[in-house]
Amino acid sequence: WMTLQSPPLGANNHTSSSSSFLPLHHRERRMNFMWYLGRSVRDCGLALDRLGCRLQGNQVFTANLTRHRSVQHLNNPDQVPTLGTNTFIAETAGVVGDVTIGSSSSVLYGAVVRGDVNSISIGANCTIGENAVVHVSGSNQKGGNPCPTKIGNGCEVGSGAVVHGATMRDNSRVEAGAVVFDTAVIQENAVVGAGSMVPMGTIIPSGELWKGTPARFFKKLSPEEIDANKKHVEGLRSYASEHASARNTKDNYTEDDSDRFDTPRPAGYNY
Repeated sequence: WMTLQSPPLGANNHTSSSSSFLPLHHRERRMNFMWYLGRSVRDCGLALDRLGCRLQGNQVFTANLTRHRSVQHLNNPDQVPTLGTNTFIAETAGVVGDVTIGSSSSVLYGAVVRGDVNSISIGANCTIGENAVVHVSGSNQKGGNPCPTKIGNGCEVGSGAVVHGATMRDNSRVEAGAVVFDTAVIQENAVVGAGSMVPMGTIIPSGELWKGTPARFFKKLSPEEIDANKKHVEGLRSYASEHASARNTKDNYTEDDSDRFDTPRPAGYNY
């Protein structure tokens, strides 16, 4: 730390103690010193906290701490996630970079929404299922055009599915395990069957079900089937709301471990 200290008054013909009058390299040294000082104080506090827990003996409750960040920005100031109201991001999910998610949407456990080389927009009332991946391309392999991912309102990306640089219109679905490649377009109320692969540039018309590898037309959806798909997505949203409310409940963070104690709890012990 001695090398990080500010120079004495009068050095380099500067007579003021204010850091604003210090040479640039001296100001950088002072900033570095304060950073290391703050880090040291924090580490000291954590060490004291651990020591205090050990001194409590068998009257301490320990839990593993995860430093995983569900929502993360990148170094570019324009690559910052934007979340709407009542949006649920699961603890083990990852929303990274230039991502916009509308209100009442959910990104479930293990899913990744990564807007690094391009942007991702997800509308309202959407569900990104468990272990699904939504990504982008800087440019497609055919024409070199940018390939952002655009997902409309009321859409579902099923568990384990991949949507890469594609477009999903309102109320469309990509079922579990399906893969949709660059510049593909899933029109309104269309469905990609489970495990299917939609090649680059494919356009699936509105209200149709496509299946297979590569995906091909399977059948035209009836109005009843379209309504059933909408109700299915609404049900997924209600489940996500339950998970969000449970995570914000205080009782979710407490545990009744009285049966683990060999000795009576101290007076006033209520946590």
